[in-house]
Amino acid sequence: MVKYILTGVTGQLGSRVFKHLIQLVPPSDVIVSLYNPAGATTDVLSSGVEIRKGDYSQPATLDTAFARGDKLLIVSYPSIAYEVRVASHLAAIDAAKRVGIKHVYYTSLMFAGDSQAAVMQAHIETERYLRESGLTYTIIREGIYSESWPLYFGYWKPSRPGNEVLIPHGDGGIAWVCRDDLGEGTARLMVADTHKNEIVKFTGSRAMTFSELAELISSLLKLSSPLKVKFVSEDEYVASNEGAEELLRKWSTTYPALVRGELAVVDSLLREILGRDLKPFEDTLKEALSIGDTGDEAVKQYSK
Repeated sequence: MVKYILTGVTGQLGSRVFKHLIQLVPPSDVIVSLYNPAGATTDVLSSGVEIRKGDYSQPATLDTAFARGDKLLIVSYPSIAYEVRVASHLAAIDAAKRVGIKHVYYTSLMFAGDSQAAVMQAHIETERYLRESGLTYTIIREGIYSESWPLYFGYWKPSRPGNEVLIPHGDGGIAWVCRDDLGEGTARLMVADTHKNEIVKFTGSRAMTFSELAELISSLLKLSSPLKVKFVSEDEYVASNEGAEELLRKWSTTYPALVRGELAVVDSLLREILGRDLKPFEDTLKEALSIGDTGDEAVKQYSK
């Protein structure tokens, strides 16, 4: 009997891993680690899984939360703040080593290579630390969420006046993939017990440029003035968006990586693991536009 320990199950990705994992293994084999067990969702509470307190800022609680576990999923902390992310991830890895976890799975982000983008730096450091830990690991470079498209598309929303979308640096493709496909793929990968001591790539089936995205949105919304992407300097990009300048400056480092093609990588592994086609990005976009989803939640989680 394999015991699975999951972190981050109240988040957008972790909740989907949880949903699919308890369909693949008995709930009695699943343990959920939460920094605040009182905040467990209805889905977690009603599932019958064991819930333990595990707080990254209190290492002793992680030892208790991870005890007697075999496979541990460390869902990356949802923040662009380097120090916060690294400290959280390393605390979890150290605890896993102390209690004898047999296999650690870490949800990284699907930028190719050793990216210079600010959002990737904590992931790269965590990957290095995990590889050197002596633990058996699988690093999953999870694809760019289809649901987070406004975050990359200049924070655009239908209520914004005008038809220009300002993007720093230049055009580039993103192999969008929906969270539910990523969650199911991650759960199936954990159960399959394959890809030990590897970095795997979960991506969408094709990459779409910002110019193509503008055309698609214009078509779906039947805009009388089609959206046009204007490539600008970082200063102009920062000035055009409401929000903390420091966050926008950090986020703008994503775009040179985009131009270099780091987010356009397409890998077939996720489709192979699921045994079916992935949900098309166009479907997620249609759903978001039809319900007025502006992506504000995707933006908020990275401002921590």
